[in-house]
Amino acid sequence: MTAQSTQQGHNNDRGLAKYTMSVTVMITGVAAYKIRKFEEFGLCKPARTESKQRLYSDYDIDLIKQIDELEQEGINLPGVKAILSMKQSKVKKLVSNQTKGVMFDVSSLRPRTRSVEDRKPGLW
Repeated sequence: MTAQSTQQGHNNDRGLAKYTMSVTVMITGVAAYKIRKFEEFGLCKPARTESKQRLYSDYDIDLIKQIDELEQEGINLPGVKAILSMKQSKVKKLVSNQTKGVMFDVSSLRPRTRSVEDRKPGLW
């Protein structure tokens, strides 16, 4: 297994819900009641087991840390929700622009590809 494939596997695991509430509290340093408050407000949505136990992913952990930092800076939960929404919109816009740029680059290569394909084999 290469380092790159190991890294890709690690990145895929980031979305896997695997941490219980107690482990999440230990990792983030955020009290359980605050994490539940974040969830009640719609800021995070952990996965649930059949027995309704919350399970958090690495992405959830990062989000909880961000929410807590913003709250510690004096921003109330509606403000935190607005900030996170703006960040998400900005990321979506950046990804969309990058995708458009790649599509443009690929489409600009097509005429060159056709001209190479049209050449006669004996000319190379």
